[in-house]
Amino acid sequence: MTSKAIQEIEQFQNFIKEAVKNVNVNQKLTLTIEEAAKCSGIGRDKLLELVHNPNSDFPYFRVGTKFLINREMLKEWLRKVSEERRVL
Repeated sequence: MTSKAIQEIEQFQNFIKEAVKNVNVNQKLTLTIEEAAKCSGIGRDKLLELVHNPNSDFPYFRVGTKFLINREMLKEWLRKVSEERRVL
């Protein structure tokens, strides 16, 4: 096998891995901070700031030290902050 063929196989494998990750994320009821950032377009650091702010209405909960976000509540929260034209 040529090095070009090996490289194409590796690229295809990486493509498949990413596709599987995306399918799994779309089926989950809760999201991690990283997944919520990817889904919402809001940066990871901003989401961490929101979960650490005691006055925030951001829809998260904790499991041990892990922050999780309810997918449906996130959609509703995004709709609400959009309607209010809130600056985060």
